[in-house]
Amino acid sequence: MLTSVRRRWIHWAAFVLLAVPSLAAHARAAHHMLSCRVAARALLKRAPLVRHVDRRIVTLIDAKHYRRAATALRTAARRHADAWAGYTLGGLYASGLGVPRSARTAFHWYLWAAKRGNRFAQRQVANAYLNGQGTRRNAAAAAHWFRIGIAPWQLAVTYGGLARTYARGRLVPADYAKAAYYTAKSVADLRTLARGPNAQADYYLGLDYALGRGVRRNRTRAAGYLCRAVLLRDTRAAVALRHLQGRSP
Repeated sequence: MLTSVRRRWIHWAAFVLLAVPSLAAHARAAHHMLSCRVAARALLKRAPLVRHVDRRIVTLIDAKHYRRAATALRTAARRHADAWAGYTLGGLYASGLGVPRSARTAFHWYLWAAKRGNRFAQRQVANAYLNGQGTRRNAAAAAHWFRIGIAPWQLAVTYGGLARTYARGRLVPADYAKAAYYTAKSVADLRTLARGPNAQADYYLGLDYALGRGVRRNRTRAAGYLCRAVLLRDTRAAVALRHLQGRSP
C-alpha cells in the first residue's frame, strides 16, 4: 500500500506533468501578445514618418532623380521595413534606373517585399519563378505566389458586405439564407488567403472574430489574426488591435 507521503508525491508529480506544458503555452502566448502590442505601438508611431518618407521618394522618382530615390528606398526598407520601398527598389533594379540593371537583385527586393505582404511584389515574384527571371524556374513557387498575390481578397470582403445587405434588407429584400451563404463564403475565402502572408485577409478575419461576423465571437482569435496583420505592417490592424484591447487609437 502507498503511504500518504508517496500518494501526495504522486499527485504533485501528476499536477506538474499536466500543468507545466499548459503554463509554458500560456507564457508563449503572453510573450507573443506582448511582442505584438509593442509592434503595433511602433507601427502607429512610425506610420506618419513612413508616409512622409514615401511621399518624398515619389517626388524624387517623378523628377527622375533615380539614384537619390534608390538610396532613399534602400534606407526606408531597412530602417522602417517599408514593403512599398522594397517593391519599388526592385522595380528600379529591374529597369536599371539609378542602379545597375540586375534581375537577381530585383528579385531579391521583390521577394523581400512579398514576404512583408506587398501584393504587387508577390505578383512579380510569381512571374520571376514562372519565367526564371533573377532566380531558377519553380512552377510550384510560382503557383504559391500567384495564389497569394492575385487571389481577390476584395471579393471576399464584398461577399461579407453582400451578406450584411441581405441580412438588413435595406437595398434588397431581406433574405437570411443568402446572408448566411455569403457570410460563410466570405469567411472561407479569407481563411484560404490567410494561409499565406496576406495582411488584408488577416485584418478582415480579425474583424470577423472581434464582431462575430460569420463566426463565433472570439477575442483571442481576433487578436491573433490582427497580430499577424500588424507584423505585416498593416496600420489598420494596429488601430483595431488597440480598440480590441480597450485602448483609444
